[in-house]
Amino acid sequence: MSISMQLTNQVLFDDNDRLSVTLYASQSLKGAISEVAQAFSRKYKIPIKLEFDYSDELRSRILKSEKADIFAAADMKNPHQLMQVSKGSPVVNFVSNKICVIVKPGLKVTKNSLLNLMLSPDIRVGIATINSELSSDYIRELFQKAETLQPGSFEILNNKVLDLRGEYNSGFVPHGLDKFAYFLLETQQVDMFLTYRTDARLASLAAPNLQILELPDNLAIKANYGMTLINNSRSSVIMLAMYLLSPFGQEILAKYHFDTPLL
Repeated sequence: MSISMQLTNQVLFDDNDRLSVTLYASQSLKGAISEVAQAFSRKYKIPIKLEFDYSDELRSRILKSEKADIFAAADMKNPHQLMQVSKGSPVVNFVSNKICVIVKPGLKVTKNSLLNLMLSPDIRVGIATINSELSSDYIRELFQKAETLQPGSFEILNNKVLDLRGEYNSGFVPHGLDKFAYFLLETQQVDMFLTYRTDARLASLAAPNLQILELPDNLAIKANYGMTLINNSRSSVIMLAMYLLSPFGQEILAKYHFDTPLL
């Protein structure tokens, strides 16, 4: 006698599990996580509540007892802090981002010439770490790598870089405009921008004439994103986390130019 078993939604979830799952995620994950949540909800009929903010703010809100089931951050530090005070599970690196350069049209640059161009007194280099997901730690790490290649680079870059206010929901960038395209093409305050590759994708969609350049290997910076489950997780919460880690979720994240280590 043969027995076949087919896992259905009824087997995976009881009535309590069909309550919505609340996922707190960093702003830089907004497009990708929204698509993952939609795909998961269609498949398993479980509603997902999404909350997006800066990772530091989300961690602080969870520590103040806001109700979240999953926390997906743009770093490993913030979810680790929840784990250390017994508010979250062990942290998994579920996706990564990279620092790249957005360059204004017409400026000739290659990977080999990038550092010399950044050091040139005629070139204005922009970042946006004020109220942004881009950590100043990553920029400092990049400048330190430049220092090992050309002594004196750290001081030059640290002194010249322009940290522009281009945060989400900011009054500094007109509503509906990409902040990088705005500063490069409209106000022309900078000649190039250091930012996440996922941000560069959005800038390129907004202004296809912008140049996107990967950093050379000797300057490359990777930002690991961490995920933790908040205590007392239901099976539907665990299923959503597993979906993010599965090929289904990872393929969606890869569409948004994240590095997906599990594919």
